[in-house]
Amino acid sequence: MDVKEFIVIRCPKCGKWTYAKTTQKSRFCSRCEKQFKIDPIKVVYAETHKQAQMMVKVRNEQEMYQSPLFKAKKR
Repeated sequence: MDVKEFIVIRCPKCGKWTYAKTTQKSRFCSRCEKQFKIDPIKVVYAETHKQAQMMVKVRNEQEMYQSPLFKAKKR
């Protein structure tokens, strides 16, 4: 499959990763409730909905585990 149907993007306000269809021009962040325009230069392309979901999950988990707040709670 050569067609990239989804994009993975990051909210410019809170940093949460999310995804959208490649045809979308803006996105609403479910964490901080900010509506933002999608910058096509700052996206990662995914071929399927499932692939986009997995990419978002992995990126958000990686950042959560690297957070100083997570490290402070872990001790």
